[in-house]
Amino acid sequence: MHGDKKSGSGKKVIGTIILVLILALIFVRFVIFNDTYRYNKVATSVEEINNMIDTAMGQGKGEIYFTSAISPAFINFDAILERNTRDGSYVGCEFYAFRYEYTVGPTGYEVHLHLSEPSLYANFMAERRVKKIASKFEDLEGDYEKIKAVHDYLVLLNRYVAFEGGAYSALCKGRSSCTGYAFAFYAIMRELGIPVTIETGGNHAWNRVQYQGKWYNIDVTWDDNGVDEISYNYFMKCDSDWMGHHHGGSDAESSIKPSGRSAYEYYDMVPNYNLIDDIILIAVFVIPVGALAIYLIKKKKKEAPIAAGKVMEVGSWAFLMPQETAFSFDVIRKVSTSPYKQDIWGYENGRFFHQIDNDAENIHQRQEVTPAQFFDEIDFVLTLCRNNARNLADALQRAKYLLQCGTYKPGVYGGAFGDGVSGPF
Repeated sequence: MHGDKKSGSGKKVIGTIILVLILALIFVRFVIFNDTYRYNKVATSVEEINNMIDTAMGQGKGEIYFTSAISPAFINFDAILERNTRDGSYVGCEFYAFRYEYTVGPTGYEVHLHLSEPSLYANFMAERRVKKIASKFEDLEGDYEKIKAVHDYLVLLNRYVAFEGGAYSALCKGRSSCTGYAFAFYAIMRELGIPVTIETGGNHAWNRVQYQGKWYNIDVTWDDNGVDEISYNYFMKCDSDWMGHHHGGSDAESSIKPSGRSAYEYYDMVPNYNLIDDIILIAVFVIPVGALAIYLIKKKKKEAPIAAGKVMEVGSWAFLMPQETAFSFDVIRKVSTSPYKQDIWGYENGRFFHQIDNDAENIHQRQEVTPAQFFDEIDFVLTLCRNNARNLADALQRAKYLLQCGTYKPGVYGGAFGDGVSGPF
């Protein structure tokens, strides 16, 4: 019986923890990381649609639904990218796989715009990673070495994976398409205070970076050979050396040859942030859940014997809370798991007694005991219940003190309990 109750209590605690986790996950998924934005008005101009898209992206939304009175044919990746990166807005570095589709409805064009995935979580994690990486390179001597360090680090950190991109993928997952390389490079350069742009064309993305007043082309993606070796065929190039791209953008007369430290020296300057972040996430989620579990278990043990009619079970005995009447005070009543047997230690009319009742065997015995025997029994019960029923132990301790001092007055309710402890059943 005791084992069953203890098992049932443990199951309730586990059930409560699981429920809390489920509710937390639901909140995180559908409130914090909700990826959907719906515009509840009919858009009537290009400016209104652009403002609406920028607002949605600013909130970390990647799935945008709206109704347009005009054809959405003017919407394109480059225009959205330009608007969201010209002022250094970091959210512009988080989307990839741009597409949209629409149907014609009764009030206009029903448009679904997909910018996967500028989520708040991705923004937060990527921005943290950008600041950490930049902090490791900011003391390097000169802008050239900073540019080369970021270029080399991103190549060694990543492997190319088609149809997956964004700064979050490149910096936190270590795999990305061209947009991940380009957006990550862009974000770190801006954090280091070096002028940089993102360039797109022909379903590809790369960068331009400014050094000593001149703009140079740079393609981190195409310098990744996929074998942990770095190419510099697309590093700090002028337009005359810039091949295979939709357009150039350099105003330099010649390219800059790579020099300085090896790529691995730069890579080793940056800690393994994935491991660090994993430890932080475990600490953030596991420790509070563990603390909650400990609190609930302790709370359960503490409160179990206090409710009216409840008992605390220890072995084959069940301990009821003390009770008093106008004529007597039962300091502790022990009830066997058998419903026919009771073992009562009490105080009545100035005398201590021990009473055994066993209806099944027709045994009813009562005898006076010495104060020493009586208080030995209380001390025995206290040792059993202190860890499992704090309030019960406190009540017994208070009763023991009053009885030993001779200040207990029968018939005065609460005389042995003090405030906040359950009274008679």
